[in-house]
Amino acid sequence: MTDEQIQWMPPLVGDGVLPSILAWQSACTALALQAQQEQLKLLSSWQGMASNFQRELWDSWIARFGGGVPLDA
Repeated sequence: MTDEQIQWMPPLVGDGVLPSILAWQSACTALALQAQQEQLKLLSSWQGMASNFQRELWDSWIARFGGGVPLDA
C-alpha cells in the first residue's frame, strides 16, 4: 500500500467504523435477548396451563376409578 491509500482509509477508532459496528452488535444482541425472554415467558405460561390440565385429568381419573374422592382434596 502506498501512503496515499493509507490516508484514505477510514479510521477504526473514534468517529470511525468501530463504534458503529459495536453499536450495531449491541442492538442485535439486545434484540436476541428480548426475543429469548419472550420465548421463555410463553414456555412458562404453556407449562402452567399443561400442568393444570394434567392435574384436572388426574383428579377426574381418581374420582372415577379411585373411590370418588381426589387424594389432594
